[in-house]
Amino acid sequence: MIDWQRKRHPEDVPTPVAVAVADFCRRAKAPASPAVVRDALSLLSDDEDFRVREVTDLDPQHTPLGPFALADIVSFGTDQETASQREQTGYYDMVRELVRARALKKTAIDVTEPVPQRVVPYITVEAPRPVKAAEPRRSKSEVIAQKIAPRRRDAGSAPERTRVPAPATVYGTAFLPRRDLPMPRGRFTRLDPSRSAYETLLRPEARATVEALVEQVPHRVALLRTLDQGYLGRRGAPLSLTEVEAVLEKHKLATALATRERDAIVAAIAESRGALGKAAGALNMKDGELEQIIDHLHLRKAIDDLRERFAREALSPRNLSYRLELVPRKRYLEDLGLERKFPAALERDLRELVAEVQDGVGSVPELIDLLARQHALVPDLLRRAFETLGLLETLLTTPRK
Repeated sequence: MIDWQRKRHPEDVPTPVAVAVADFCRRAKAPASPAVVRDALSLLSDDEDFRVREVTDLDPQHTPLGPFALADIVSFGTDQETASQREQTGYYDMVRELVRARALKKTAIDVTEPVPQRVVPYITVEAPRPVKAAEPRRSKSEVIAQKIAPRRRDAGSAPERTRVPAPATVYGTAFLPRRDLPMPRGRFTRLDPSRSAYETLLRPEARATVEALVEQVPHRVALLRTLDQGYLGRRGAPLSLTEVEAVLEKHKLATALATRERDAIVAAIAESRGALGKAAGALNMKDGELEQIIDHLHLRKAIDDLRERFAREALSPRNLSYRLELVPRKRYLEDLGLERKFPAALERDLRELVAEVQDGVGSVPELIDLLARQHALVPDLLRRAFETLGLLETLLTTPRK
């Protein structure tokens, strides 16, 4: 059996490497949390990080592949097909539990409890306590003045500093050596140690990482979700879409992504026949996010023209068969703004068809069958349209003009 041992602390794993592995696992249909990714990369040494990037820069050949499967491929040379089979059978879940158990066992061995010493009781004679002279009672203003007064210290003495407690470590990693880093102070004490600051994305050396992610995502919302796994926004807040756009402008990658976004958005809206909600779902975005990107790319006029064309098709008398299919699709009609125009127009057209043939039929089934044969319509759709519009009971009773 392969001997799985940690070679470094999970928090010492470089953030760009962890982000690349997280994105690779997402593309390999086995997404994992940052803690699991760092736990898996702790099985590799610093010298093997370049081999990790060689694997993550390429598309996965087999799925699923999690972070421990990637560590198996890089460290022991396992092929991706075997690693994928192990991922499906739960082999790497057992590996993770094994690594955690070994870490706990080694921690228990390293931490030794002090041997209690026998204490021999003895009696001492306490000296009489000196009696302090009663201090004069001070007023409330004097007490406040003393509390807010600046503290004086001797020249050359070091100022007193409050030591901030170290952040909590990953479970089962207390025995691993830690780098001697300065203690965090101020607002940075509450930052997630597994994610880097937003300012690191603005540095020139981060351009290669951002460019690789831009080539893999279809739009900036997907880029935001990918970067949010490894980076925090300003002042420790979650990363925002505005900050991602600033990163793209900084590295001059906004134009390439905008071109791909335009094609994807127009194609999704055309495929959904003008429905913004359905197009946003196809692009894995929310309605508000899609509207924001459309305004940012100045696509509002083109999208409105496209939606207007599909709205005219839904109201045209020549598309009666297609319009009968739209009767139950109320959300689609509301998306196009036709929740009132469509029923009124369809009712008017159906009444005109009924008025042309109502003298030659004596029952509603005969009327529906006759209209379906004359205009190549589906009888069930036609009956459902009459029922939805409330015309089924008045088909043959309405006098002909």
